Amino acid sequence: MKFFFIKRSLLFVIIAFCFIEVMAAFLISTKLFLINYPGHQIYEAIDKSKKKSTQTRLLLGDSVARQLFPNDESNDYFNSLAANQAISMAGQFILLNNYIKEGNKIDTLILLFTPESFQNNLNDELTFHYFIKPFYNKVNKPYFTNYLVGQVKKIPFYQLSVVPHIYSTIWAPEFTCKDTMDYSFLSPISIEYLSRIKELSDVCHFELIIKSPPVSFNKKTVVEHMDVAEAKKCGLLNEFQAYFNSVHYFDSTLFVDGTHLKQPELFISAYEKLID
Repeated sequence: MKFFFIKRSLLFVIIAFCFIEVMAAFLISTKLFLINYPGHQIYEAIDKSKKKSTQTRLLLGDSVARQLFPNDESNDYFNSLAANQAISMAGQFILLNNYIKEGNKIDTLILLFTPESFQNNLNDELTFHYFIKPFYNKVNKPYFTNYLVGQVKKIPFYQLSVVPHIYSTIWAPEFTCKDTMDYSFLSPISIEYLSRIKELSDVCHFELIIKSPPVSFNKKTVVEHMDVAEAKKCGLLNEFQAYFNSVHYFDSTLFVDGTHLKQPELFISAYEKLID
């Protein structure tokens, strides 16, 4: 009797697990899982990066850039793939490659990032949900450096990101980074993939423009202590010197959390002109 109960219970668990996985797979295949899904803008940027466009100016950016120029809206000045800083410059490089591989021609690439976004090194609690799930797959494997793979493997349970019920939900493992931060501005991941973006600009003959969206005045001291000389490692010293010289600071009351804008619409026109 006891054995029968255990057998029935085990069968129930197996059936329930299979049902959950099938339903999760269905939600993924239909993209219904993206409804109210944290980071859905990343998946929208990936999809958009694989579509044909006649726009020859492309914008990549973090979540503040996305506030100004959402990737789900059209823009007369450029095609926006702005996503989130958590995808790192590796994710940005993949978006750029997708766009070019689709046969799209660009003459100008605009990188619109707050200074702190360049510090991302795929080493925090957002990496699992915002980078590993959407980007760490066989399709993108050719773009992975050994260093990137090493960073990913530090994240607990990174292999489980492909399991349907994990991929389609907000679950992510708790993670505390133990890396030492021996840089003030550009992380190793940023240096590797900015170097690749620079190389791609030379091969594909497009202009590279790096700008910052609005920055809170409360972060002025932090930004001023960033060492622009680190940009020598990716061959973009001149571009980043111009970048820091053009950072505009605004009153902290205009920001929700010190980074994101309360009313981004107040800045759109000015920043369209700034990056034109």
